[in-house]
Amino acid sequence: MNWTPARDKEKYGVAIYNFSGVNDSCIKLNVGDTVHILEELGGWYFGYALHNKALRGVFPKSFIQVRECIVDKTGLVEVVTARLPPIVQEVTAVLREWGVLLRKLYVDRKPNFSLVRDTMLELIAHRSKILSGQLPGDELKQLKHRITRGIDRVNARLGLDLVVRDDHGNILNPDITSAVKLFRHHDEASAQLRKQDANEGSLPSPRRKPHLSWTALMTITNIIIKVPESSEISIGLYTGDVKEGKEKPLSEAFIIPWTDDGYSGHPDLLLKLKCLFTDLSNITLDESQVWLIGSVVRQGSMASKEIDPRSRSSMLSKKTSSSDSMRRPFGVVMLEVTQIIQKQKNLALETQDGALDQDYFAPFFPCGEKETLDLKKLLTSRNDSVRDNKTGYQGIWFSFQLINGDIKQLREDNPHYVSLRDVPVAYRLGLSDVIMPGDVRNDLYITLLSGEFSRGTKTSDRNVEVTVRVCDEKGKIIPGVMKQGCGKSPLDEYRSVTYHHEAKPKWMETIKIALPIEEFKKAHVKFIFKHRSTNDVKDKNEKPFAMSFMKLMQDNGTTVLNTEHELIIYKIDSKKWQEDDSNYLSLPWQRVNGEELVKTWTYGMAPTNKDSFTISTTFCSTKLTQNAELLALLEWGWSGSTDTTTLRHCLEGLRRVPSEELMVFLQDTLDVLLEILMNSSTDDDSDNKVFEALVYVITIATDKNKHEAFQPVLDSYIQQNFHATLAYNKLIHVLKFYVEQGMDLQRQETLKKAMKCLQYIFKFIIRSRQLFVELFGRGQEEFEKSLQQLLEAMAKMMIHTLDSTLTVQAHCLKYITTTIPDIITNFDPVHMSQILVTMIDNLDPKRIPKQKLMTMNEIIHSELFKYPECRRVLLPSFIGHIRRLLAANEELELCVKILGDILDVLFSADVGPTQEDISLLTNEMLSDILTIVYKMTHDDPLNCKFVSVLVSLMRQMTERHFLSFLNCFQSQDELYNFLLELIMVIQDLISQPVFPSDWAEMILLQNSVIVKVLRQCSRVISERMRDPFKEIVWNNFFTCAINFITQRSLQLETFTQSKRNKILSRYRDMRRETAIEIKSLWFSLGQHKIRFVASSGGGQCMVGPFLQMTMIPDVELRKATIPIFFDMMQCEFYSQRDQGKNGPPDMARNKQKIKGKFTEFENEMLEKLDHLVEGSHGDEHYREVFKNMVGALCEEHATMREPGLKLVNTVSRLMDRLLQYRTIMNTPDNSAETRMSCTVNLLDFYSEINRKELYLRYVYKLSELHLACDNYTEAGYTLLQHASLLRWAHEALQTSLRSPIYPHLGYHDDLKERLYNEVISFFDKGKMWEDALKLCKELMQQYEEVTMNYTKLSELLTRMASFYKNIMNPQNLRPEPEYFRVAYYGRGFPAFLQNRVFVYRGNGYERLGDFTSRILDQFPNAELMKKLTPPSDEVKESPQQFIQISKVDCVMREDKYSSPSVSEQIQRYYRANHVNIFTYSRPFHRGQKDPSNEFATLCIEKTTLHTSYPLPGILRCFPVVRTKSIELSPLENAIETMNNVNADVRDLVKKYSRDHTLPLDPLTRKISGMVDPAVMGGITNYEKAFLCDEYKQSHPQDAEKLEDLQQLIAAQIPLLQAALHYHGLRVTEPIAALHDHMIASFCKMKQQVHEKYGVAVLPPELGIEEHSLRLQTQLSVNSDHSARSSHHYSAHDSIDVDAVELRPPKEDSRPEGLRQSLTRGLHVFSGRSSEIMNMSLSSSQLSLARLSLSPAKVGGTLPRHHKVSMPNLGNYNGGSSKNVKKEKSFRTLLRRESFTSQREPSSQWFDRPESQVLPPQPIIELSEQVTTPLAPERPLRTDIERERRMSRPRSLTMTPSVSATPSPSLGSRESLMSTPTGSIYEEESPPPLPVKMRDQDSDSTSVRLSTMSLKPSATPGSPEVSPEPPKKPPRPDKNHNHEDSSMI
Repeated sequence: MNWTPARDKEKYGVAIYNFSGVNDSCIKLNVGDTVHILEELGGWYFGYALHNKALRGVFPKSFIQVRECIVDKTGLVEVVTARLPPIVQEVTAVLREWGVLLRKLYVDRKPNFSLVRDTMLELIAHRSKILSGQLPGDELKQLKHRITRGIDRVNARLGLDLVVRDDHGNILNPDITSAVKLFRHHDEASAQLRKQDANEGSLPSPRRKPHLSWTALMTITNIIIKVPESSEISIGLYTGDVKEGKEKPLSEAFIIPWTDDGYSGHPDLLLKLKCLFTDLSNITLDESQVWLIGSVVRQGSMASKEIDPRSRSSMLSKKTSSSDSMRRPFGVVMLEVTQIIQKQKNLALETQDGALDQDYFAPFFPCGEKETLDLKKLLTSRNDSVRDNKTGYQGIWFSFQLINGDIKQLREDNPHYVSLRDVPVAYRLGLSDVIMPGDVRNDLYITLLSGEFSRGTKTSDRNVEVTVRVCDEKGKIIPGVMKQGCGKSPLDEYRSVTYHHEAKPKWMETIKIALPIEEFKKAHVKFIFKHRSTNDVKDKNEKPFAMSFMKLMQDNGTTVLNTEHELIIYKIDSKKWQEDDSNYLSLPWQRVNGEELVKTWTYGMAPTNKDSFTISTTFCSTKLTQNAELLALLEWGWSGSTDTTTLRHCLEGLRRVPSEELMVFLQDTLDVLLEILMNSSTDDDSDNKVFEALVYVITIATDKNKHEAFQPVLDSYIQQNFHATLAYNKLIHVLKFYVEQGMDLQRQETLKKAMKCLQYIFKFIIRSRQLFVELFGRGQEEFEKSLQQLLEAMAKMMIHTLDSTLTVQAHCLKYITTTIPDIITNFDPVHMSQILVTMIDNLDPKRIPKQKLMTMNEIIHSELFKYPECRRVLLPSFIGHIRRLLAANEELELCVKILGDILDVLFSADVGPTQEDISLLTNEMLSDILTIVYKMTHDDPLNCKFVSVLVSLMRQMTERHFLSFLNCFQSQDELYNFLLELIMVIQDLISQPVFPSDWAEMILLQNSVIVKVLRQCSRVISERMRDPFKEIVWNNFFTCAINFITQRSLQLETFTQSKRNKILSRYRDMRRETAIEIKSLWFSLGQHKIRFVASSGGGQCMVGPFLQMTMIPDVELRKATIPIFFDMMQCEFYSQRDQGKNGPPDMARNKQKIKGKFTEFENEMLEKLDHLVEGSHGDEHYREVFKNMVGALCEEHATMREPGLKLVNTVSRLMDRLLQYRTIMNTPDNSAETRMSCTVNLLDFYSEINRKELYLRYVYKLSELHLACDNYTEAGYTLLQHASLLRWAHEALQTSLRSPIYPHLGYHDDLKERLYNEVISFFDKGKMWEDALKLCKELMQQYEEVTMNYTKLSELLTRMASFYKNIMNPQNLRPEPEYFRVAYYGRGFPAFLQNRVFVYRGNGYERLGDFTSRILDQFPNAELMKKLTPPSDEVKESPQQFIQISKVDCVMREDKYSSPSVSEQIQRYYRANHVNIFTYSRPFHRGQKDPSNEFATLCIEKTTLHTSYPLPGILRCFPVVRTKSIELSPLENAIETMNNVNADVRDLVKKYSRDHTLPLDPLTRKISGMVDPAVMGGITNYEKAFLCDEYKQSHPQDAEKLEDLQQLIAAQIPLLQAALHYHGLRVTEPIAALHDHMIASFCKMKQQVHEKYGVAVLPPELGIEEHSLRLQTQLSVNSDHSARSSHHYSAHDSIDVDAVELRPPKEDSRPEGLRQSLTRGLHVFSGRSSEIMNMSLSSSQLSLARLSLSPAKVGGTLPRHHKVSMPNLGNYNGGSSKNVKKEKSFRTLLRRESFTSQREPSSQWFDRPESQVLPPQPIIELSEQVTTPLAPERPLRTDIERERRMSRPRSLTMTPSVSATPSPSLGSRESLMSTPTGSIYEEESPPPLPVKMRDQDSDSTSVRLSTMSLKPSATPGSPEVSPEPPKKPPRPDKNHNHEDSSMI
């Protein structure tokens, strides 16, 4: 079986299950994935998922649900889409796109997350509603608008592409939309969004044009009115101020029947309480107060009676007949609804619907039995409505919905709307604003206003009831013609409300009388007045006491006027008056002002002057008029009279008819006028009068300010009701007469109006002619001839140049276009076009140019322009006028609009062939438009409009158009200039886009047109610009095309998948097409290629632009264009070697020598590569493709193979480094040091290939990185790299050596001087004064010997003096940075770090712990290696990261700085600077370890590291280039240790002999550790291990070494004696006992050494005479205090100071001499306060300080609870306590002392040998009186600590700590071995920098002065102290184990 293509209806499906595939031929699908099905076979489909079209495969049918689809085969590829509404497809695409963005917004915590999420949820709900298919049309339209509005809002907020839509909300398809229209829609959408932003985020809806009428739907939701009897509620709308009693009824009333039990028995009736108040005009609703008023009328007896519901008889008696019951007032429901209506109007205009979700309450105002329904009185007398205790307030609850349109329109537009079906309609009391032909209405509204009645024979005022009846001329009642309101059936008679004893009743009751027209003329209304008695029996016998009547027609034939009428009241003689008698019609019915009536009895009735009755009438009729003049004209026309005089009077009277009345009878008036005109046999003057009247009527009907809505009425009349078949002849004749008489000022006014009415005049003419043809079918030629004469007369009128005719001409041009649709139905369109062209051309060019353009624009949009034959006539004329205006720079906006409209119309599909039109536009307008765009500024608002016209024109141009246009250029120069201008315009559009970046569709369309134009330009340039060669146009084309390819809007990789697919399906990849054109054009250059490779001839090198093009991340594009580089290499390689500098480069010909290299190409390639890769161009794939493709081409080329491959290799290596640099620089997590190292990696490469300009570029980048980190020293060394390339010569700088920060310096010496000064400043900030002096000396020589600038020399010398002073000033603390070895193993690091070892220079006082943390922070995924052993190859090649960190020591290479005469400050500097050799040691045991003496087997592995450059340098680290390791045996280790110890003592003696101000403590600790080694046994262990007979016999080869060891031991004695001498000179009372103890111990040691090893001589360079050592306990100290001090020193092993306890000063009671002695001793011991706080500490002191900061460290560290009371350190000169500064905390951290030089060799904690645990040691206490506290007391954190602190004695209490990790004590290690440096024990920082909080204990702020080396023998009876040290919490670093945390 074979695969068969899928049918079109089965090509789209949705996955309903997840499918993971069964083999490689399957594709994976998730639920919801849409698929394109291509083929099928059995139970399988073949196709692809639409989200990944590149991957095709098979999938099972059962997993797919096939959906209806649309298959589009018109494009390049077949596209299938679901057959869904466009809005659903858009919502689906939007949800998918936003779904990706939503996650990113959430991760980035962007504020728009909530907006996008909520909008997505809304869209999902709306999509479900639409897919349900249950929404009606109008609701679907509203929902669609809401959806698109929400999408556009979120897109604008997120900065996504602007979506353009048509008028129906559908997304515009650019394929079928012209560029001009697309631009205009973009512009409108942007304007709408800007308006929305200006309205602070509100969403204005597009307000549709409102209808003139409104309809209000009122729905009663609840009624709570407690009435005793049956009643009715009459609700209506009123206008006016009710509070002033000026209300007037606006609408008919809605009658609601109501009972005392409400609708409890019929709840379904409540659902029917709805009413439509229609024909509400805009003016009324906007300008008047509107009230909802409902009168509640009780039907029953005069007085309401309380009825017992339990009595059946009472229930029955309650019901009375309707004929006998009276209508009594009960109350009023009132509410002003003005604000409600305004709110509903705005809502209806925005949503095209009202709102029903809000109920309103109209309160009920009751009236008493003897009160009237006077609204003003009720409102003023009752401020509140009636409240019922059970039901709350009484009144009516209702909803109110205002809908735009009258009832007829609403029912037509919404036939499904249930709310409009079978609902009573209450019409307005007046005619509708618009009366369509066929609408008939004849309603008379009578409102009973008021009356005044005398008592007559009554003792009190009457209870008057008015009965209204409609009677014919015979007095008979016409039944069923009266209505009280909607919702109630018609009445035969109407009875008013009866008020109790009211002489002046005010009813305000309105009734409607609806009579046919014929009956209306003969009918009249009779009003009968009757008294209603409160007594039922009397009431039955009551007779009418008066009557009135009103005739409906007046004597002149018009109807009764709309006004108030005071009727004559006729008293009735009941005996003589007969109700059906009609003789009274002969009597007057209306009272005339000031007329006295004569009481004469006639027909049983007589008029009375005492009584009065007033009514008002409102007549709404479309057939009967109230205007006599209008009636006269109508009657004259209907009568067929020929009296011209009467006609003239009637026509003159027509102008006096109100326009509203005239519009009501518009159809009748037009019928009469046209009938007169058609049938008139009178003279021409009468025809002119009738024509003027006709123009007058049409003018009123078309007045946009008043009667705009009547234009549809007029149109409907012409099409349906017009019947004047012969009117066209007269109309043509009369109009032609007025046109020809246009110069006559008397007729110009009529002509102006006729021109305004030109559209309808021609409609009458054409419709009349059509009717005539339908009846008779002849006379077409005569008609066309007469019509042509008329049009030609109008065209001839345009020749006039008088100012008086200007208005007529303007009106003619403006309105002539409105006649085109009608004229061309009976007239040749081509002739019409010719006449229009003549009309426009006849007008003087300077007269009304704007109106002329507007007329042209209207013609373009007419049906005339759709005919190709007409366009041949119109278009040349239009183009001529436009070109003339463009040349004069006039009316540019209208011109560009007309051009856009022309192109828009020509793009339509229904205009026939357009090739000829486009050709005309191209030949005539293209150059002009191009010139305007080229010259127009970017910020000109017309610029984008002209660009859209240009894009539209070029889009519609075919290849034939391009060829035809380009062939029009006669000379090559003209073509050359045009191409230059065209390319420059395109270049400008690309580099400075005129369209905003979010106009994606517009920009893509523009780009597609540019591709088309560039293709044509490429062909023309290749054919016509090569001979002679036009280099500029070639160069501009290449630049323009490459800029086009690389523009941001075409980089598909940056777009979402859906947008990328949409672009590819519509436009393909435009970059690839353009690149192929570039490649084709390049290879067509031939011998001229070299001009674009070598820039030496002045041309522009295209290497950089081509490189940028090839770096576009498109595989096919890269493969197609990269070979261009090999061709460039060949061009330069084979170019002419010796050619003139002035001429352009050329290829070698014949026997000319070839260049044989491509240096210029290489230079340009490397430079541009650097800039482009840094600018985010290129990737690893590009490097591989370039290397493979160009490398393969070079490999195959015999001559260029070697240099070509070398270049390829260089480019590949450079790009590899550049990509690393870009990655590291663009990754924010990378540290500054990593970035610096990466930068130096590039520096090394550029230095290797000798690219100075690129080298210096990164030199300054590295300098900026250093300055950002305050690495001033490294920044100075970095700038020195540039200075080293310069010479001390006044020579001009090459471009490659210029400085980017000093571009104005153009000479070598100037720039070098400036750089030196900058570097010196940096060195000064970094305290590298020695290096600064070297540069100063070089500058000094330049100033002194070359430039002779002594001013600068003096300044320089002053500066040098300050540097020397700073070097020797001990107050200038310069930190001695430590150095660390860091090894990076694994492939997880950047390439320049992988498997390499570096030596880092620490930051100031940074120690190993801090440094390790800092390095690990830079590489959070790295694992810290615990051993120093070299890693395996597996570790090195693993993808992980492993780091090895250890401390190393510097090796000072220059011995001159170790001379005794060199100051300590200088030695200290050179010990830590300018070193590139470093060492570290690793101890290990060879063989079995001796537990009693570990030194017998302890070996040392000493490793020496050589770095590539000395430190400090341009980096804070350099790679290790050479490593050497040696192994020291235990004996050699002992010899080296003793050598180091002796050297340390010798150095100390030298220091203390020269400087008597140094602190004594380092010397004290050194001596004590050597003379009293305590725990580890001192040199005894060496004697046991090496100086024993056993060792000598077993190691005879070490005899010489043993002799050396013995000599070193003997050499210690004179050194120690000299040290004790200087110690004794400065010893103070607090340590006198310690000094005595050291002397005693030394004497014992001396005696033993002399006996064993002989006497050694003190080195002569020390120059010290031997003195006898005396005890210092003889100082002036009282016996008690001295004894206490001696006792403590003799009873304890060691002394340390761990914490200072501060006490308030006390008065010292000791003798003055003793105090002075103590003060002198303290001064000697401590020195000046400032010196102690800022002293420069040695390496050993710093080591001890770090150990003392952590209680969990190895032996030698004291517990934190030790304390010491120390005397105040006052002024050094012994000043008084008043000069002592404010109390300060004294914190001095001392470093552990060792037997090494002050920079001891290093080892790691994990390489140390194990040692024994220290035994508990007794407490030593040292007490001294405190005069002034040193620092304020720190507040205690807990009560327990406070108690512990308060319980401590005021003495120095020391408890030795037992380390968690056993280790030898300090004393023994000082006497036996060196402490390996580089240990990670050394973590803390010395003063004055603070200790990092993360590495210090909670109590680490206390001060420790550690003197653990003071270790006299223990004394029995010493108090015991707990050996438990405080625990240090484990380090939080994840790379350290808890078991090792105590050591880190």
